[in-house]
Amino acid sequence: MTRPAVLTEEQVRELLPLSEALDVTRDALIAQAQGEVTQPDPWHLDIPASRGEVHVKGAWQHGAEYFAVKFATGFYGNGDKGLPVASGLSIIADATTGFPVAVALDNGYLTEARTAAAGALATHALARSDARVAAVIGPGMQGRAQMQALLELREVEELRVYGPNHAKASDFAEHMRTLHGWKVTVASSAEQAVRGAGIITTATPTRQPHIYREWLSHGAHITAVGADQPGKRELAPSVLAAADLLAADDINQARRNGELQYTDPERPRVVALGDVLAGRTPGRASPADITIADLTGLGVQDAAVGTAIALKLKEHTS
Repeated sequence: MTRPAVLTEEQVRELLPLSEALDVTRDALIAQAQGEVTQPDPWHLDIPASRGEVHVKGAWQHGAEYFAVKFATGFYGNGDKGLPVASGLSIIADATTGFPVAVALDNGYLTEARTAAAGALATHALARSDARVAAVIGPGMQGRAQMQALLELREVEELRVYGPNHAKASDFAEHMRTLHGWKVTVASSAEQAVRGAGIITTATPTRQPHIYREWLSHGAHITAVGADQPGKRELAPSVLAAADLLAADDINQARRNGELQYTDPERPRVVALGDVLAGRTPGRASPADITIADLTGLGVQDAAVGTAIALKLKEHTS
């Protein structure tokens, strides 16, 4: 047995740029909806004293050469210490022998990339084709990655950003201006950011809803990525009740961990995002529809990006 490759964050970013995460994430979501995935429930650990949370996820996509297990953390007091909020690593192993082939010390980059890819794919599939104004609530690394991935798929003319830390939001806005020729403004409130936006992305760890129905325009789309364990939520009940379509990365997991925790289990028009991406299930029915993507993060997404890295390594060493 050969020793697994140990990869730094820089090496992982080089092997799998965000643009390449889109295709493998699409395939993973479609496989999930088709039942072509072996995937245990996520494992979560809260560390309230440090405002920390720990997630372990993993899966094997049927037919894939590799599987992966991902360990990721989010410690939300780290920003006050000048440290990154997110960290983590992935172990990628051979699906025939079980031997690890790579340990990716990616500091949470792979989670960031696959989550942003899923968000961009959901937004592109469900938002109105003429939506040109986007709002992002949560100017952290995930909010940044979401917008970078969205620009791979959509031409957006205006971006509004809101976060309670004005300096952080301003830094975010400045970075976004360097990526694209769009108008980028810092909103003074979530409401100011959301009103009139056709695309809304929420990427916060809150347990209190902060997006409300009365702020939404006809035809608005929301991609919500913050709720990924019991008790988390970003959307008010009025938003969920008004949605004409709810698409989840995994319906059962979203009912336990996502925004679907707060909806009627018998609610109509809850569909699997992978079925929409595959064209098996219709998405938006009319320009006036309000649509929501509820993304909780899947182990198969971690397996997909991990497999992509392992295949690149194999190609480079063969």
